[in-house]
Amino acid sequence: MNLDQKLNHLPLTKSRPNTLESLFRKTDIIPMWVADMEFQIAMPIQDALIRRISNSGFGYEYKPDSFFLAQKKWYQQNYQVDVIKEHIIYSPTITTTISILIEKFTSESDGIIIQPPVFMEFRDVIRNTNRRIIKNPLKLTKKQYQIDFNDLELKAKSENNKILIICNPHNPVGRVWTKEELKQVIRICKENDLLLISDEIHKDIILFDNQFTSVLQFINDYEKIVVCTSEAKTFNLCGIADSMAIIPNEDIRKTISTTFKKYNLGRTNALTRVALESAYNKGQSWLKEVVNTVEKNIKSIESELESSKIELIKPEGTYQVWLDFRKVYKDTKEMFNHLTENSGIGLNAGHWFGREGALFMRMNIATSNEKVTYAIKKITKAVPNKSFKQ
Repeated sequence: MNLDQKLNHLPLTKSRPNTLESLFRKTDIIPMWVADMEFQIAMPIQDALIRRISNSGFGYEYKPDSFFLAQKKWYQQNYQVDVIKEHIIYSPTITTTISILIEKFTSESDGIIIQPPVFMEFRDVIRNTNRRIIKNPLKLTKKQYQIDFNDLELKAKSENNKILIICNPHNPVGRVWTKEELKQVIRICKENDLLLISDEIHKDIILFDNQFTSVLQFINDYEKIVVCTSEAKTFNLCGIADSMAIIPNEDIRKTISTTFKKYNLGRTNALTRVALESAYNKGQSWLKEVVNTVEKNIKSIESELESSKIELIKPEGTYQVWLDFRKVYKDTKEMFNHLTENSGIGLNAGHWFGREGALFMRMNIATSNEKVTYAIKKITKAVPNKSFKQ
């Protein structure tokens, strides 16, 4: 997998000096925290974008049938899901869609269930809409996170809790929920009339022969489902991002569509449309190479940590790894400051994903094996020799 050295000269969020200073108190740091890639985008996507720009006309566009057919084929081949064109609403971001769903289908002070440690913007969206965060924390057992179904059933039974947001594959812990686990989730939502929002943005990065199941496969069992997703992250197109909500239920879809029209959301971006259509049609081999590179990077980390007190929660999906420092540190702030200062590697502190992530760190490994190996060596050398029992 090639790296695009020109990325070093782009104004990327992860390497913005002001951002690094505010987060890490220094700028001379290797940023491995934001969930985007350092790989060149696939050549067919590059070629398609160049051809489109060479056309030079950028009037108002729509998504032609060729775009939807490419998207439909992608879902059929990869996820055994038959996507219906009329069920799709295009959105600027996933969090835009989640915000509108929360505002339209709940009232202030209603509870929204999330499963921490989890993507921090779920928490932010709930707070910004003046709803209550209801935690269904994941359980860590033998280096694998599990859904606490007993707790989820209890939280779901409260009439004030109206929505469950799940993340599949889960960010940051890397679980790919099995079909049986999702059946349990669907059952609980159906029994308690919860709207289920499934963030499936990492669905294309599935590792080590694990199998991804979209909740759309259960649509005949329960229709109060919204899938929020995008291939922009998969193909390193976050800078020209687009997302979509797949909403089979007509009443939910009409409500959301009305709000999108009100705020003039979901209009076609010419370059996003071209890039994604090309990715759907010709991006499979590039994606396979990305997955192979990520798996190689994980194996390198495993090897480096064999003699370390740091433990790896081996991911089943995504291109992040979740590192456990509980045997090394007692205090989250001490861990973050000590590792940052002594390793020179900028990682996400686990508590950013909720207090359940305290004494963990998230590391983005969508980069070269050389860089990943260098970074994990720096991290292991930085940790103190002392050890604590969990």
